Amino acid sequence: MEQPLHATVERFFDGERTRVLVRGRLDRESAPAVLDWIRAWLPKTRARVGLDLGEVQYLDSAGVAVLAESLRLARQRGCRLELVRVSEAARRTMEMFRFRGELEQAAPVREGFLEGVGDGLVRWVEGAREMLFLIADTFYWALVGPFARSRGAPAGEMTRQTILLGSRAFGVIALLAFLIGLTLTLLSAHQLRQFGANIFAANLVAVAMAREMGPMMTAIIVAGRSGSAIAAEIATMKVTEEVDALAAMGFSPVRFLVVPKLYAVTLTQPLLTIVSVVCGILGGMVIAAALGVPPQAFLHQATGALALKDVSTGLLKSLVFGWIILVVSAHRGLSTRGGAEEVGFSTTRSVVVSIFAVIIVDCIFSLIFYT
Repeated sequence: MEQPLHATVERFFDGERTRVLVRGRLDRESAPAVLDWIRAWLPKTRARVGLDLGEVQYLDSAGVAVLAESLRLARQRGCRLELVRVSEAARRTMEMFRFRGELEQAAPVREGFLEGVGDGLVRWVEGAREMLFLIADTFYWALVGPFARSRGAPAGEMTRQTILLGSRAFGVIALLAFLIGLTLTLLSAHQLRQFGANIFAANLVAVAMAREMGPMMTAIIVAGRSGSAIAAEIATMKVTEEVDALAAMGFSPVRFLVVPKLYAVTLTQPLLTIVSVVCGILGGMVIAAALGVPPQAFLHQATGALALKDVSTGLLKSLVFGWIILVVSAHRGLSTRGGAEEVGFSTTRSVVVSIFAVIIVDCIFSLIFYT
């Protein structure tokens, strides 16, 4: 039977463990390509990876070097590399180099509490460093990209992203803002009418929507709707190696994928916040009219209560919130490793982290502007 002249590498997902299957001849001709595949597929998290050599028909010293390098990479990334199967030809070569026992010992022992804390801290620092690099690349290409001679995103991409992130979110944001303004007015008027001050419900709703509720609610909706879509899109491109293909063709993945979305978010987020504030005030006006406050008096009281500082602070918040959602979603997408399960995990995590970061930044803004 004629032996194959090269090795092939396939990846499967067996429960919680990723299985990498190597077939054919793992020799000095095929070793570099096999190592590249293993390097790309080894996760950066504490996960189990099974190396299947059951269909390797020939293994030489270069193949053993691939196994040694794979073991070193697995230890460096903190994942567990295990042998699933070993063919007789591969076993003989590994025993000759006394390598099999070393690979079996690659499984780490159960770590202690302090080791777990330290490992988590190291991963957090590494993630923060990658996030800072992403922020720097994104804003660099956002400023320099229009004047650079190299090719960026295709024509019309910014318009497409503006439609996806802006106009298609208009309806749900307007409806929810209307209902929230209605509810705020109803609750505040219930208390204020005890003192004959129903009209001041307009002040409360207008200031609350402009300062806090408008920017915050818009950011949460965008994070759940558009942020998840951004993370899922980029994560899918990452696991299908489209991002690597862009880099191989000379494109900057950040400039090609993230910068058009940055332009779109910068344009649409303040506009969506304005829509949210206006609809919230209109919702308050509707319920106030039902409680005996004339619409004209309500609008006059609401506009008189708003100061320039309230409006400008709300718009500034909305802009920063949009940038946070974009950067977090893009970072989670670009750091995705594995298959479809990891895409879902990255999407969920991007929404949770985005909302958490938005709330923290909102508290910081409130302390700065209203202390």
